[in-house]
Amino acid sequence: MGKNKPNPYSDDTYEKAAANLRLALSILGEHRLPSSPINYRLAYDLIDGRSRSLNTEFKTILSSDSDDMNEDLWALYRRFYVQDEEALELIRAELQGIVSGVVNECGSASGDLLGYSDRLNSLADLVCSDADSELTLVAVRDAIKDTRQVAVSQQKLGCQLAEVLKEVREIHKAIDEVREESHVDPLTGVSNRRAFDLALASLIDKSVEHNEPLSLLLCDIDSFKQFNDDYGHLVGDKVLQFVAKQLKNSIKGRDFVCRFGGEEFAIILPHTPLKNGLIVADQLRLSISKSRLKRANSDEVYGNVTLSFGVAELAADETRNDLIERADRALYKAKHNGRNRVEASVAGE
Repeated sequence: MGKNKPNPYSDDTYEKAAANLRLALSILGEHRLPSSPINYRLAYDLIDGRSRSLNTEFKTILSSDSDDMNEDLWALYRRFYVQDEEALELIRAELQGIVSGVVNECGSASGDLLGYSDRLNSLADLVCSDADSELTLVAVRDAIKDTRQVAVSQQKLGCQLAEVLKEVREIHKAIDEVREESHVDPLTGVSNRRAFDLALASLIDKSVEHNEPLSLLLCDIDSFKQFNDDYGHLVGDKVLQFVAKQLKNSIKGRDFVCRFGGEEFAIILPHTPLKNGLIVADQLRLSISKSRLKRANSDEVYGNVTLSFGVAELAADETRNDLIERADRALYKAKHNGRNRVEASVAGE
């Protein structure tokens, strides 16, 4: 399964990686942390800004002055990079046990059939010979007995194999569930950054192969920190869930929405040129800005939620990271120009 995952660092140049190396080692040295592969990768991704939620938690750990900071970082690494490995390892072990059992049963059955075949061949030789009729009759009775025993053995093996097939199907379902859970943001229920990276790589390949347009939308909840400061993080979580639901319900077909990190979401629009991507973004912006949030068990109104959008269309020979970077610059422009607006990034400008 791991062979199908794209290399998240394939677009990093020598110069970029070298610069990130110096900064990552500087961060680890500042906090007197060993530059182990795990700590280094966390620091590298912090410098590179690959995940806002990862960055936030990493910085929180670094500022905590914990006595067990290495273990805290290991737990963070497992959550963001290998959160499904334990579940998959248990499934692999169970499947290995089932396969071993099948091999043993089939080996035993094969041995029984081989012996049965030898006895039938002996009977055939006896029948064709001038052997005593009584001796032949005894051999035929033994063959009938062997046949019945083999039939029972084969019936038992058939039942065991049917049960194994059922277990394998259940394991296959469990693997699918683990894979699906590892691609879903637990708070909002939409896809997470891991799923986004896989989907964008696949859709870009198809876009290039069929010479079709593809647009990427990045959006950010305006003044999200203010919601947390004024009403608390639980209300902030409700805002994230509301926005995710609105975005998910508004897309269709092969369009793809995910929580990109923090209060930021990404939407991939296959078969969509820039001008149509801008229309979709503005429709989403208007729809969400008209909604007013209020507390479920009272009339308290939290206010309107607005989004800022950056839109970019995939250009010829453009990498995945280049496309994301242009959409992110357009999003920054939308925030800088007053929020609650849509800005475009035109390739080459």
